[in-house]
Amino acid sequence: MSAPRLPSQTSNRSQTSNTSSAAAASVRPPLKIHSTAIVSERAVLTGSHPITIGERAVIHPFAHLRAEGGSVTIGEYCTIDETAVVGLPAGEGGEVVLEKGVAVHSGAVVLGSIIGEGSEIGVKARIGKGATVGQYATVAAAETVEDGGKVGDFGVVFGGGRKRVDGLLEGSEELRELRLTSQRKMCKALESLVPDGGMKRRGPPLVQVQLELAPHAHMNAIKGPTL
Repeated sequence: MSAPRLPSQTSNRSQTSNTSSAAAASVRPPLKIHSTAIVSERAVLTGSHPITIGERAVIHPFAHLRAEGGSVTIGEYCTIDETAVVGLPAGEGGEVVLEKGVAVHSGAVVLGSIIGEGSEIGVKARIGKGATVGQYATVAAAETVEDGGKVGDFGVVFGGGRKRVDGLLEGSEELRELRLTSQRKMCKALESLVPDGGMKRRGPPLVQVQLELAPHAHMNAIKGPTL
């Protein structure tokens, strides 16, 4: 008479593997989404690090906030357009912060550590890992800021990597305020155009979160006037 058969180790391993896969699939980043922010149901939010989205910010369908390598902070009145990617992949540690009023256009990739207030990242532009972009700067469409690169306040990157300073913005507080006002109006207009899926992501209870950006010592060198 043969001995009773023990449960198959292969079966146990398979069951463990399936359980692990299911657990991995259910992992989502810790979210702090302001009650007035608009986050499309079709936006992609991944990773295990925190994602914070500020007041009146708009995250379009198919935009990707990637908190796999570190936290992602989206300031108030920021817009992240379709197919844009903000944040680092797994294995490349570091947080990414967008200050208030930043516009990231379609297909742009932002790996850089901080993008200053009122700045604009053009269509399919790329901000490399560890790069910094100052306040009221512009990176034109398809331009690249290399890993660790720096664009100062009011800087413009254009024409295959050439740089200049926008003297009009630098010299006029009125123009800087106009730029922020235009961004606020854009966010207001998008409220009726981008369906908000943030309710599902926030979960019960819905808590209004006030975005507070931690001090960043490495920005002291490029920080411009505060409005």
